Amino acid sequence: MQSDPAFKIIVHVPGQSECEQALGERLTIGRSSQNELVLGDTNASRRHAEIRKISGRKYRLIDLGSANGTWVNGRRVTNPRDLAAGDRISIGDSVIEFLAPEGDATALSESSLGESTQATSTSMRNETIVIQVCDIRNYTGMSESLPADDFSGIISDWFKECTRIIENQGGTIDKFIGDAVMAYWIVSDPERPGEEVSSSLIASRKMIDMCELFTQRIRALSNKHKFRVGIGLNVGPAIFGNIGTPETPSFTVVGDSVNLAFRLEALSKEKGEAVLVSNPIAENASKWFKFKALGEAMVKGKIEPVEISALILKG
Repeated sequence: MQSDPAFKIIVHVPGQSECEQALGERLTIGRSSQNELVLGDTNASRRHAEIRKISGRKYRLIDLGSANGTWVNGRRVTNPRDLAAGDRISIGDSVIEFLAPEGDATALSESSLGESTQATSTSMRNETIVIQVCDIRNYTGMSESLPADDFSGIISDWFKECTRIIENQGGTIDKFIGDAVMAYWIVSDPERPGEEVSSSLIASRKMIDMCELFTQRIRALSNKHKFRVGIGLNVGPAIFGNIGTPETPSFTVVGDSVNLAFRLEALSKEKGEAVLVSNPIAENASKWFKFKALGEAMVKGKIEPVEISALILKG
C-alpha cells in the first residue's frame, strides 16, 4: 500500500517509545497480527478500528464494532468520523495522534476545543428509556470462513447503517459490544412512552429489512451464510449518565430494564423470532404494529416469568 508522507500518525503506548507512521489508503488497527498497526493491549479488539482515505486530502476513522470503543478527544466514536489535524485517538491505553500538513486540516477539530481542562464530572440520573439490543447471528462462523478484509468492511457498513437508522428515529447508540449494538430512546413522558416505543419498533423493522441487502453481499463471498440478526426491546427505568473525565470517559446505562432487553435478544434465537419485545413494549406500541403473543418465559436474572411477544414483520 502506497503511503502519503504528508499525512501521518504518532502512536503513544505507555512504556514504549513513540512511533511515527505515514498513512496510505487504509490503516487497520487492532490486537491481531493481521492489522497494519498492531496494539498489544487486551483492551483492544482483534480488529478494532481503521483509518481510511476518502479523498485526496481527507481521512476518516471508523470503529469496527470494538468491545471497548474508540475515542477521539475524549468522546466515543459511534459514527465514522473525519479526522482533523491534532485529533487524539484513544484505544485502550494507546493514543494515536493524527497529523496533517499545513493548509489541509490544521485547526483542531471542534470536539477537542475546550475539553482538556474540564474537571471530573459525575452526572447520574434516573430515566425511563426504551432499550434496543441487536446481535448478529452466526458472527463467529462468518468471520472464520469469509475473507477478513471483505467481512470487516461488511460489518463496518452494518454498524454505520444501524447508526443511521437508529439516529433517524431519534435514538442514540450507547455502545457496540462485539457484534452487538445497544441503543436507547429517552422517554419524554414515562406515563405515555408510545412515541419512543414506536420509534424503536420502526428502527428495528428497518434493521431487519436491511439484512437482505447484507445477505446479498455475504452471498457474493459465500453461499453458505445468510446475514441475520436478533433484536430485543424493552422499556422501563434505568440509571443513566456520564462518569469520568475527558481523558477517561465512561458512559453508563444500567438497570433491570437494560438486562431484560439483553435477555430478550438472547431468547429471540431460541424462539426463532427476529424481534422479541416485553409486554410494556407491545402495550404501548402504535396500533399499526402487530404482535404474536408468546406467553410467559423464564429469563435469566428473573424469579418470575415475563410476558413476551414477537413483532410481526409482514402483513
